[in-house]
Amino acid sequence: MRLLEKIALLILGIVFTGLTWWLQYGLLSESEEAVQGGHTDEPDYYVENFTARGMDDQGKLKYILEGDRLVHYPDDDTALVDNPHIVQYLPGSTKPTHIYSETGWLTPGGEEIHLTGKVRVVEGRTDTYAGRTQYAKKMRIRLKKPITSKKKSHS
Repeated sequence: MRLLEKIALLILGIVFTGLTWWLQYGLLSESEEAVQGGHTDEPDYYVENFTARGMDDQGKLKYILEGDRLVHYPDDDTALVDNPHIVQYLPGSTKPTHIYSETGWLTPGGEEIHLTGKVRVVEGRTDTYAGRTQYAKKMRIRLKKPITSKKKSHS
């Protein structure tokens, strides 16, 4: 009877060890991929507390992008931005638009940013006026014009 108890305890120990290994390496690695948006490669660089400025064709300030952290993924040339804040200077407007969110994904080449998580848009803010605020769950903002080539027509 003593031998049977020892064998049962040994089998139970092996089962628990297997479950622990499966939880550690199987489930956790899947959840890390989901958090990274499905990226399998490691980031090649990150920047803490960054500010980037975008200009139009005439050299006028078009937007300012700030964030707590930017993580760049070389496999698809995208970047994750923690707590992005965009100050957008629209043509014909004297007051910039401020856009905040929890997370942003920059598309390859930085042409667009996809904002998620408590997106807040503040329009017309001044030193004396808090501005008009709108909220959304998601927002996509075009930062740059896509690069296109002009075809010459032959007559």
